[in-house]
Amino acid sequence: MNFKLGAAAALVLANALGGCVSINVNEADGKVDVAPMPSALVGTWDVSLYSDPNAEPSKTEFVVTEVTAGTFKGTFYGSEILNGRYTIKGNEIVFAGRTADLSGAYWHSGRMRANSVIQGQTLSDGRNFLMAWTARRKR
Repeated sequence: MNFKLGAAAALVLANALGGCVSINVNEADGKVDVAPMPSALVGTWDVSLYSDPNAEPSKTEFVVTEVTAGTFKGTFYGSEILNGRYTIKGNEIVFAGRTADLSGAYWHSGRMRANSVIQGQTLSDGRNFLMAWTARRKR
């Protein structure tokens, strides 16, 4: 996201977002580019899973315990995330990983912007579904 504000206001914004953002200020025009840092993924997230558009979402947790050089570790729905990967694309962290249970593999992916809301989706071949979800940092 681009803003037109001073460097002091950018620091206030970074603090309000938990300090897990990268802020670049263009001194020539005052524009500020805000992007989440990989460490912004670390923590426990409350996930709302939308399996039926006419029903209330079901709930679970997404827990990220570590981010290192393009990879992350954690759990989704209580299962260990395997091959967790992330990249930075513009002002977003884009990530993916998989979990498994007796029905097969689950492929999870999502995007997080500096507003600390994750928009994600989960694909299950074994249970034959694609489910959208959102996640907010647990307080």
